[in-house]
Amino acid sequence: MAFNRRTINKELDIANLNKHNDNYADIESTLDAHDIAIATSASHIADGNIHTTAAEKTKLAGITAGAGGANSATDSVIGSRTATDSVTPSLTGTITALFSSLFTLIKGITGKSSALTAPATTLEAAKAHMDTANIHTTAAEKTKLAGIATGAEVNQNAFAQVNNIPAAAESDALTVTGGTGITITNNPTTKTLTVTATGTATPGAHASSHLPGGSDPIAIATPSAAGLMAAADKVDLTNVKTKVTALEDFLGYMPIDGGAFTGNPTGPTIDGGTI
Repeated sequence: MAFNRRTINKELDIANLNKHNDNYADIESTLDAHDIAIATSASHIADGNIHTTAAEKTKLAGITAGAGGANSATDSVIGSRTATDSVTPSLTGTITALFSSLFTLIKGITGKSSALTAPATTLEAAKAHMDTANIHTTAAEKTKLAGIATGAEVNQNAFAQVNNIPAAAESDALTVTGGTGITITNNPTTKTLTVTATGTATPGAHASSHLPGGSDPIAIATPSAAGLMAAADKVDLTNVKTKVTALEDFLGYMPIDGGAFTGNPTGPTIDGGTI
C-alpha cells in the first residue's frame, strides 16, 4: 500500500504528536501486510503442486496441444488394439476389455467358433421366420395334435364289411364275380361296375316273388299282353295237347287215298266212341 507520510515540525505539540502516531500506524500496517505477503510467497514457493519440475516440463513439451480435449483421441493417438472373443463380459474396463466383451457376446449370439465368422442366419431372417404363421403350431393345434393317434390317416367314407365280408386292411380290395347266368364287367375310366343277367341260368328261389301274391309279381298273360301263364291255362293247354296227340294217332290209323286200316288205334276214344 502507498505510505502517506506526515511531516512533523520541531515543535512537540499535540498536532505533531498525532502526526507521529498516524505515521507509526501506517508503517505498522505496511509491515504487517509485508509479512503476510512474504508468508504467502513462501507457501506458494513451497507448494510443488502448482509448480512444474524439469521432468514435467519435458513431458509437457511432448504433449500435442489440445490433447485430452474433444475429438483429440484419434486413431493415431489411440493406436492399434487387439481384442478377443473369449472373456467374461463386463461393462467396466479399458477400451480393449470392452471390445473383447462385445466380441464375446457376438460369438455367443451367432454360436460360431469365432465372433468374426458369419452366422448361419440373420436376425432379420429369423424374425421373418417367426412371423410366418403357416409353419408354426398354435396352442390349439398342439392340443389337437396330442389327441391324434400315431399313424392316423385322414377320415374317409368306407365300409367295415360287405355282405359279412370284413375288410382285412385299411385299404382292402373287394372282388365281385358273376355266378351262373351273371356276367360282371367294369370300366376303370368311368369307375362303373355292370352286372348283366345272361339268361342261361335257372331262376332260383326268388321266382316265387314274381308269382301272384309275391313281393314282385308279374302280371298274368292275356290275349293282348305278355305275362305269366295261370295254372288253369296250363291245365287247358295240357288237355289240348293230349287231344291233339290222340288226333294224330287216329289220323295215322285211318286209310288215306283208299288204303286199308293200319293196325289198331292206340289213342283215347273220340267223342266217346270206339273203333
